[in-house]
Amino acid sequence: MTKTTRMDNTESRNNSTTQGVSRRSLLGGAVAGGIAAGIGSSVSVKAEAAAQAWDQEYDVVCVGSGAAAMMAAVTAAHEGAKVAVFEKAPVTGGTTAKSGAVFWIPNHYGLKARNIPDERDDCLRFLCRYAFPNHYSPSAEFFGVPEFDYQRLAALYDHGSDAVDFIREIGAFRLREWRMWDMDIPAPDYLEHIPENKTPAGRPLAAVDAEGTYCWGYGMIQQMEEFLTAHDVPVLTNHAVAEIVTDDTGAVTGVVVEHEGKSLRVGARKGVIFGTGGYAHNVDMINRYQDMFAYGSCAQQSAQGDFIPMAERVGSKLGNLQGAWRTAVVLEQALENRAVGTGMFVPPGDSMLLVNRHGERFVNEHRNYNDRSRSHNTFDPTRGEFPNQFQFMIYDARTEAIVGENGQPPITARTSYVISGATLTELAANIRTRIEKLGDRLAGYTLGEGFEANLTAEVARFNKEAEQGADPRFGRGDNSYDREWHKVWGAFGYTEEHPENSYPNSTMHPLTESGPYYAVILAPGVLDTNGGPVTNHHAQVVNTDYQPIPGLYGAGNCICAPTRNAYTGAGGTIGPALTYGFIAARHALRGDQQA
Repeated sequence: MTKTTRMDNTESRNNSTTQGVSRRSLLGGAVAGGIAAGIGSSVSVKAEAAAQAWDQEYDVVCVGSGAAAMMAAVTAAHEGAKVAVFEKAPVTGGTTAKSGAVFWIPNHYGLKARNIPDERDDCLRFLCRYAFPNHYSPSAEFFGVPEFDYQRLAALYDHGSDAVDFIREIGAFRLREWRMWDMDIPAPDYLEHIPENKTPAGRPLAAVDAEGTYCWGYGMIQQMEEFLTAHDVPVLTNHAVAEIVTDDTGAVTGVVVEHEGKSLRVGARKGVIFGTGGYAHNVDMINRYQDMFAYGSCAQQSAQGDFIPMAERVGSKLGNLQGAWRTAVVLEQALENRAVGTGMFVPPGDSMLLVNRHGERFVNEHRNYNDRSRSHNTFDPTRGEFPNQFQFMIYDARTEAIVGENGQPPITARTSYVISGATLTELAANIRTRIEKLGDRLAGYTLGEGFEANLTAEVARFNKEAEQGADPRFGRGDNSYDREWHKVWGAFGYTEEHPENSYPNSTMHPLTESGPYYAVILAPGVLDTNGGPVTNHHAQVVNTDYQPIPGLYGAGNCICAPTRNAYTGAGGTIGPALTYGFIAARHALRGDQQA
């Protein structure tokens, strides 16, 4: 006899619904709130093995339709398995569909063809150093990282290139080595300058269309969906997996799917593979788990953390719940709608600097979005405050002109969230007025008393450093990442009045002696979270004793990221998602035969 236990899960839901959400608004991030985290309860359903009664039954059930789930479905379908994909949103692709479809893979075919070494020991040393700096020890076994976590990182190296070769062989989607726009050079990793990184550029690949043009995330998902359709795999939108079904031994045997008010019991003979999103748009989970502020996210609104309570109730171990892939967001955009269309990934421009609530510089503005955005949560134990919680991007008419509409998001003076002033003193006063106007929405935040004077002094100091071509405090422009990505994020449109930078450091240019000057208030946000159920190196979800839960797998942003919070380079999220989706499907079908 089947036994079902339902428990209220309102604390991990958002009150929004999917009704009326169009493809355009979902992909553009224009809808406030998010999609509810599962229509039914998020609890396991225990069923006696002899009494299973399925409405549908497959070998492999894939949950979600981003890179991780679609890769798992493609892999299983090619192996001849009967597969189904269930997506709760009205469109496929998840947050992958909003991405650049770039994915970071070690030791791939392109590096091998050009005889560029990416040795296993070197790559794992780099990954351990970046992902586990609190454990890293260069001479210790597993480089000081717990063996369980080391093996998860090793799986990325051992199977990432295999996954790419598999994609190319079966034609799941077209791909090629990714080159930085208009420069035709391999992209430097996001931490390319540390000695542990022996292959600091060239690991990113990207999806392309039939003409070889980069096709972005939705183009990649479309190609994978076409592959699945050709292999008779149903990809069902508006189908929310609400419950995990287990037998009396605790093995996962299927799921309950809710669609148009009806519940379907769907069996999975070989495994259920979750490739859903994180919890970026589940405000309760953000408040409960995040140890950093998170005012907004450009993740798909369906990122509600559905998998966490479902997996927890079948005994899963949880990990890295405080983790996220981070980016700054424009504060006033996020206050209007925390589902922002895009983040302020890297503040663009050369005549530009960031200051905190005291009007002081505190960071290399051109470091990658994930790592730099962690500076928002720096705590000052003497003042008892987070001085960098909100950050003020200060720039002049030069940066406004050469970036303008090309900014991510735009920084043109015509944009409502851009603050201006004829002088730096006036700009500082107008920033203070804007902060006061936002009032209670900022929970009592105020500028420091010396903000105006410090800002003027900081710009003067920055200008001298720009003229000399060196940033002795923060090293802006010292490394190739800063210099090469500076061109990409800026997408500069030089003019006769504002020509290409002629100063020694291409990332720094003095602000003009006279105004106008501009500012944008930046707040901490996330691309998506990256904590949840812990998986082993076979992508199996494990219990609190680190033992696999039979039949349950995970990949992508819904799990405890194997790379933890290390954003290795362009495609640092999609590369592992594809790899572990590939690993999960192969292991579900082949079991221990997979190395």
